[in-house]
Amino acid sequence: MLAQATTLYLSPSGSDSNTGATAATALKTLKGVLTRVKAAAPTDAIDIVVAEGTYVGQSVLWTYFNGQPITFAPPAGATTKPVFDGGGADLSWFVMEDSADAAIATNLHFIGLTVTNYWLGLDLGREKAAGNRGNEVRDMLFERIGGAYSSGPPMGYAALRLRNSSGNSITGNRFHGVKNSASADSDGDGVNEDLTGYIHAIYAAHNAHDNVIADNDFSQVSGDAIRTRNGSDDNLIEGNRFIAAGKYSAYSDWIAETGDECASQGNQFKDNTVGDGYFGPFDDGYVTHSYGPDDRCGTLTAPRITESGTIMQ
Repeated sequence: MLAQATTLYLSPSGSDSNTGATAATALKTLKGVLTRVKAAAPTDAIDIVVAEGTYVGQSVLWTYFNGQPITFAPPAGATTKPVFDGGGADLSWFVMEDSADAAIATNLHFIGLTVTNYWLGLDLGREKAAGNRGNEVRDMLFERIGGAYSSGPPMGYAALRLRNSSGNSITGNRFHGVKNSASADSDGDGVNEDLTGYIHAIYAAHNAHDNVIADNDFSQVSGDAIRTRNGSDDNLIEGNRFIAAGKYSAYSDWIAETGDECASQGNQFKDNTVGDGYFGPFDDGYVTHSYGPDDRCGTLTAPRITESGTIMQ
């Protein structure tokens, strides 16, 4: 059983045969942590204390939720961010999977870690939407993410992806180097395509609503830095800084011209600082932009995007 049922320790020098109950008996992998947590099934908050150092090639499909905070963070007093390095392999670092009870809040917290050299960084999305809420991503560094940096499919999608996810706080993070290639074959037809626009630092899709994205830095992002899609309403994007980030816009809402997806609405882009895009200055009026029909699912009750207080740098 877990010592105190709340705290587990993770270390690059640990072992998954350990208990994880102390720093001296730390586990080595996120999969080892998940195995231990599921076996003990604690009902209170869980703290995973991530020791400084580099964790190579780790990936996990997380399936345990008890409605209480589950936090991944370095120990108090740490002077450097622990680094999860995918090594350029075809890996996503952390993927949320469905749980047995979809109504239980996921309540995952990621604080003060570096995620680098992965195809996809953090995927907070699942089909059973009811409980996918209340997550926090704070003081993280996502660097070298996407098809340009991994052996996975050439078309990467995001450093941080939200799907059917609400009430999340994404604050004080840095997204640097989120890219796809300008010339790669994504569908095996032997013809290279420009894939730069398909990846985003934050991709909030399919009813990802009421999220706060604030005080983040975005740089060297080949696609639009933030993209919402398909009924992802009432998100606040405030006080962020965009430098060399965005193919066409710093933030865009998108649906296809045909199909059954609904335009998002009520999203606010407020008091953000915006420099050039990834390929140079944005076209006039394109710091934010929406694509696809507004009225496919009925008359909107709020604008798709309201932009205010933008500081052009």
